[in-house]
Amino acid sequence: MLQWVVVLVAVLAASVWAQSPQAFEVADLKANKSGEARMAIDLQPGGKLTMRNVPMKVMIVFAYHLRPEALIGGPRWLDSERYDVVAKASEKAPPDDIRLMMRTMLAERFKLKVHTEQKVMAAYALLAGKTGPKLQASEGAPVVSATGCRPGQGQPAQRHVDCRHVTMASLGDVLQELSPRDFPFPVVDQTGLQGAYDFTLDWTPTSRIGADAPPAEPTGPTIFDAVEKQLGLRLENRKLPLPVIVVDSVERGPLEN
Repeated sequence: MLQWVVVLVAVLAASVWAQSPQAFEVADLKANKSGEARMAIDLQPGGKLTMRNVPMKVMIVFAYHLRPEALIGGPRWLDSERYDVVAKASEKAPPDDIRLMMRTMLAERFKLKVHTEQKVMAAYALLAGKTGPKLQASEGAPVVSATGCRPGQGQPAQRHVDCRHVTMASLGDVLQELSPRDFPFPVVDQTGLQGAYDFTLDWTPTSRIGADAPPAEPTGPTIFDAVEKQLGLRLENRKLPLPVIVVDSVERGPLEN
């Protein structure tokens, strides 16, 4: 479900959230007692957010744009209590604003209080390659509808994406979303590159014969190969101090609808 892409940006946004609170135009929140395991999150264009049978922990992870391991503390029921949410923001609200609105709702309905800390964790450092980046700087002002990565035509059994106006800070999130099986840890930008870039990326997704089977041998370039050879960057395993969100207090709810 949804990327660590800008965890640091999200954490910084949390510091100004108290000064600039935002709320959904409409928000219907109900407990889900179905007992089903399946859940769904659907963030649609036009400012509509729908969640079905989602645990409280996942709601917090979504609101603060975290990987699950970056959320610490809280009562056990964060994993077991499930909720349905149907919320509407303005049609032009970007995803980051919708996440801020989700934080407002969690604070109002569940009295959620959190703080941030630094914790040394396994990560992939995104670095400039030995021969230097192979990236084209984006031209003109970014347009929301034309920003990010979109699928394109590529070789059979390969993935191809065209990316426009992508910053290095957001590339880590993009990589994890494009190929989640390959990135069990967050990707952290350490390239030192500023600005936004246009590029394409072709790679062979990791495949498994069964859920518990080891990855099959790739038949083409892995996403790590593609990042190095096509973008002039590299990914390196490291232990890095990363921001985490700690749950200080939360109440069962919703207190009101």
